[in-house]
Amino acid sequence: MFPRIIISSDRSGSGKTLISSGLMMSLSKRFKVRGFKVGPDYIDLGYHKLATGSPSINLDLFIMGEEGVLRSLVKYSKGYDISVIEGVMGLYDGHNDEYSTFRLSEVTSTPIVLVIDCSAMGTTAAAVIHGLIHFGNAKIKGVIFNKISSEFHFNYCRSKVRDVKILGYIPRLSISVPSRHLGLFTVETNRRALDAIREISKSIDSNVDVDELINIASSAPDISINEQESLNERRDRERRKKTIAIAYDSAFSFYYQESLDLLSRNFDLKFFSPINNEKVEGADMIYLGGGYPELFVKELSSSLDTIKWIKNSVSSNVPLLAECGGLMYLSTYIRTQEGKFNMANLYDIGIGLGRLTIGYRYADALKDTFLAKAGDTIRGHEFHVSSPEYVNEKDFVLKHRNGKGVTNGLDGVKINNSIASYLHVHLASLRGLSL
Repeated sequence: MFPRIIISSDRSGSGKTLISSGLMMSLSKRFKVRGFKVGPDYIDLGYHKLATGSPSINLDLFIMGEEGVLRSLVKYSKGYDISVIEGVMGLYDGHNDEYSTFRLSEVTSTPIVLVIDCSAMGTTAAAVIHGLIHFGNAKIKGVIFNKISSEFHFNYCRSKVRDVKILGYIPRLSISVPSRHLGLFTVETNRRALDAIREISKSIDSNVDVDELINIASSAPDISINEQESLNERRDRERRKKTIAIAYDSAFSFYYQESLDLLSRNFDLKFFSPINNEKVEGADMIYLGGGYPELFVKELSSSLDTIKWIKNSVSSNVPLLAECGGLMYLSTYIRTQEGKFNMANLYDIGIGLGRLTIGYRYADALKDTFLAKAGDTIRGHEFHVSSPEYVNEKDFVLKHRNGKGVTNGLDGVKINNSIASYLHVHLASLRGLSL
């Protein structure tokens, strides 16, 4: 058996993340639970980890492909009793129809439970559910109503649904989860997130038929894939491991768990905090992921030991990968509403804050690097509110087909063996990766 369930909805903002996390917490009282998230999101994974105590995993059809998604689902579900997959946006929404939660349900043969926000609906909830089921013949096996105002409201909504079993409801709760400047927030910086998940979990225990949901999850068929260890994986496991220094703190926390697991095949992972002016002497590679450096500009501008170590490492040709927030930290300055703050000045680029840039991207490799071979196409995504105020760099290794990058679609600024870009990449999806 391979019990698993997808939690989806008709739209964003329906309560999927909190209800998925609350469900994971409720199930964790009886089972070992693995969380997954459809798409490239980093932040919802933080909720999942608070609920289960285990890292959550991205399943992204655009970046990983169908085979990659299946392999990740099987690999990371192994050793767990049940998997809960949080969908993205509405059931049929995505980069296009091929990358939606519905499509992932079809690829992975996973049943769906809908979350429907009934705060301003009665009979119409039944029409929405009917449409979602029959529009694509989706494997919808249950529904949880959200923001129900009373028992009468719940019973009325339930009485109108003919297509599928209603598993229960979440009442209208006075839960407040503050948002960050991207319309989101970083879970690590917000203690109230755990209280919110606990409140939802308590409601699920009281008002949702969790046993029936488990039955639905248990109806999912097994997935058969070839999991035999490859020759390259065996060599990676047997060779002497080097050390990779990974920036991880409140300013830098956007990493795919599968990317970190891939790196751990070749490297001992050593985490350091630029905010706390830390360094990892003798590291064989440095990785600075995305996050919110603009919220910690004072601390980062004072991290002189970290900056000196990074610049010396790059001068010594140590490989370095910086994504989005990492690029910002290694720029000349970051300008916020509080003023201009000097950064590492590794790259001659000035950073200001502006409008949100978000979306999937295709980027072509212009030359051979440790990320890709010349001519390879990388799939990734952009997700930032910063943009360069000036760019005095000339050497770029990537060219976007449909994104801004650093300047005029060019991305991946290169100095020695360092690469810094606005593109977030899933390392396990890079066929030309050579580390």
